[in-house]
Amino acid sequence: MRPIEFRAQNINGAWVFGNFNILKEKLGNVTVGNVTAGSYISNSAGAPFAYKVRPETVSQFTGLTDENGKKIFEGDIVEIDVHDHLDGNVIKGKVIFLEGAWLVTDSGSFAISLWSEINEIEVIGNIHENPELLEVAE
Repeated sequence: MRPIEFRAQNINGAWVFGNFNILKEKLGNVTVGNVTAGSYISNSAGAPFAYKVRPETVSQFTGLTDENGKKIFEGDIVEIDVHDHLDGNVIKGKVIFLEGAWLVTDSGSFAISLWSEINEIEVIGNIHENPELLEVAE
């Protein structure tokens, strides 16, 4: 069974990892730090060790690591050596979750199962910090 883990940028721009929770309203009369409604990533201890995060940066761990041992998250940009598939090409794509499977896609022209390429894949960035990595050279 794969571990459930999330990552997101906190409101200061730093990446944090752990459990994800959306707080829709203040927790009654309980005051723990500056806890307000919003999206949070916390460690296993939970509040007060939770970080308010930018909801658009929340991504889930796929349960897989790349060839260097780096965890692969939804929204990562990866390079895949597809020498056995497409004449020795290296392709770039974004990790997505679609219809129950983790896929790598290059904006729609192809999609390949993340599981099938696990030994030949490297995380090179993510869509939040490195969107230019997915731009097509003209």
